[in-house]
Amino acid sequence: MRILFTTFPWHSHHFPMVPLESAALAAGHEVRVASAPALMPVVTASGLPGIPVGQDVDLASLSNDRSRAAWHVQGRWPDDWPVRPELLDDEQFALIENLGRMQTVMASAMLDDLLSFARYWRPDLVVHDAVSLAGPVVAAALGVPNVSHLWGTPGLQRIELRRMGGEPLPEYARLYERAGTTVRTEPSAWIDPSAPGIRYPAGPTCRQMRYVPYNGPGLLPDWLRREPSGSRVCVTWGATSMALRGGTVVELVRQCVEAAAEVADEVVVAVTEQTARALEDTPLPDHARVAVGLPLHLLVPSCDLVVHHGGAGTSMTAAVAGVRQLLITTRPEPTVNGTRLAASGAARHLMTTEVPAAREGVLLLRAEMDRLLSDPAHGAAARRLADGIRTQPAPADVVAELTHLVR
Repeated sequence: MRILFTTFPWHSHHFPMVPLESAALAAGHEVRVASAPALMPVVTASGLPGIPVGQDVDLASLSNDRSRAAWHVQGRWPDDWPVRPELLDDEQFALIENLGRMQTVMASAMLDDLLSFARYWRPDLVVHDAVSLAGPVVAAALGVPNVSHLWGTPGLQRIELRRMGGEPLPEYARLYERAGTTVRTEPSAWIDPSAPGIRYPAGPTCRQMRYVPYNGPGLLPDWLRREPSGSRVCVTWGATSMALRGGTVVELVRQCVEAAAEVADEVVVAVTEQTARALEDTPLPDHARVAVGLPLHLLVPSCDLVVHHGGAGTSMTAAVAGVRQLLITTRPEPTVNGTRLAASGAARHLMTTEVPAAREGVLLLRAEMDRLLSDPAHGAAARRLADGIRTQPAPADVVAELTHLVR
């Protein structure tokens, strides 16, 4: 079977798909991974055959456009909004639909090349990241099934539909017009790698899959080959947050590191090179080390606590390892992660607006970390979450299921 994978051109969207892509290769299927040219080094570094399609689009400019910038500085939305959209107000719906329009711009830049390659290669199945909207268009044009792959955040993603309902946004419908085919508003199947205990109920087309952490390639450093001499806290922040919010992220990371240093014997600040450079002028405690480009799946199992921004990759990597978490979020999607993980008992959750400036914020963060580390109920809940993840079908099992979609 030939399987065409396609993803939004950002590493945090591709990484959750790597275990399934690799499993498909290992099962003997032909696999190609298509995305914008800028993502190709990330794709090939994961050991997969990449197909560059279309042109790169300035994601930071699109995301920070006036119509979308507010997405990055939201307060708490109603609990369970991904499965109860009726709880949202018109302004919140407008933000979601603007995100959908942004994704149609990204899809438009990829569509012609992706469709041309697909007509040449003739895949039997298209598997696409849930917001890579060129994928379902190409599948419809070829008359083959399409599978929407989620990334670990609870709740199905329907940002290409009006008010998260059944009617496509006009911009999304126009992609199908360009391809000369009819609109698909539902995939043939969903793949949901979020954790039992935090995921929302889904319909019969949703296939559960065990989350297998992949956070990029990397080398295991010498200091990580030994048992830590005491408690270890990881402070990490996503590349997306740094790219979109800049200096405000640096100050929050600094507060988190200072607080962690007061409750732990060792603090590991696991960040990208960009964030590390931004932290260069910030004095760090003696027992804090900066680890640049270290894949989290190598580090997190040795930690007692992970403090982070709430991204799905970080949240699920810590969940798989059975490690407690403190999530500090600002966007609605990471806030869902924080809310659901906190409800499970495996984490605590704050909004960035709830963290005061300077020393007052450090004291609040310290109290949250101390509570997580000292209360055994949080550790037990984190282990239960990891146990539940291990019961889910492995990516190899899901590949076998997907073959049944192809007639």
